[in-house]
Amino acid sequence: MSKFLIQKPIIHLPNIPKTGVPYEIIAERMLENKIQPMLKPYNMHLDNYYWFTTLEGWGKILYDLVFSSNLYREDVFDCENYALKAMILCAERHGLNTLFLCLGNIPAGYHGFNIFPFGKGRIDGMKLWEPNAGFEYSGEAFGIGHYGYLPELVLI
Repeated sequence: MSKFLIQKPIIHLPNIPKTGVPYEIIAERMLENKIQPMLKPYNMHLDNYYWFTTLEGWGKILYDLVFSSNLYREDVFDCENYALKAMILCAERHGLNTLFLCLGNIPAGYHGFNIFPFGKGRIDGMKLWEPNAGFEYSGEAFGIGHYGYLPELVLI
């Protein structure tokens, strides 16, 4: 019987600037945008400190966080699963734990997508991200409310 040597693939990650802020800053910015943290009623959050990058930095990594629409399985792997996958891979591969799962309304109905802060040394703004390649605006970072994407809840 032959033995196989399994090697991890080599992934070249871009060098991006990172800024860290405490949970309270992230929560405050979400509330300013009328987006409620999902765990706030329980006085909980996932991390104490959150890392993000500039808009240019996000531009170097977001291409890696769009997934084939062939993954879709109704009620098994649907919109919020795409957003969770992007959130987890972003933290794992790029060391940024701020590509948050967001739930809200889009023209087609209630939907899961991502929201992220950007800036250098401080949060300069927020953008939305559609990780399912089957959606028209996938692969493009866009502002809150653009294309009818209206976030309501965020997992931070």
